[in-house]
Parts: sequence; C-alpha cells; structure tokens
Amino acid sequence: MEVITIVEGKVPISKAGEFEAAYESLKQEPFPPGLLRSSLLRNSDNPEIYRIETAWESREALDKMRSSTQTPKAIELFQKVKASPRVEIYDIVHNLP
Repeated sequence: MEVITIVEGKVPISKAGEFEAAYESLKQEPFPPGLLRSSLLRNSDNPEIYRIETAWESREALDKMRSSTQTPKAIELFQKVKASPRVEIYDIVHNLP
C-alpha cells in the first residue's frame, strides 16, 4: 500500500528563496528506492507555511529510507532555515482518477 509523508513548517519570508532552491537542488541527487513523487507546496493564504508531500510505494520503502539516514531530506531542508517541521504519515486508501 502506498503511503504519503507530509512535512510542514513555517519558513520566514526572508528564507523562502533559499528554501525553494534547496528543494529544487534535490533533483541533482539520487532518489531513494520507493520514492514515487514529491511536491513542494506553499500555502496560498499564509506564504510562510510550506509543505513537502512525498508518495512512497510502500510503508516498507519509507521505513527503509528512514533507517538509512540520520535525518530525512525533507526534514533537513526545514532545519537548514531554522524551521521546526511537523511530520505526518498517511496510508493512501484510494486514488482518483
């Protein structure tokens, strides 16, 4: 069963460009096995709130990535700009279309 991680935090406007560039630079690194897709989202009503949503092929793939590194990349990106993110994990029950 696919799972999604949601890592969300408040990034000061003064650090937004740095944060977005750091996320974009992840394209240059190898992706961990099982990562299906990842999106960087910014809240339309509060532009200091960012969210990274990442889909994984299974909970096992997510757990393997988490055990292979001290700090997952999404969390590390927030920490670089002195933000304290919260992390949630969801099982994907259904997809549309």
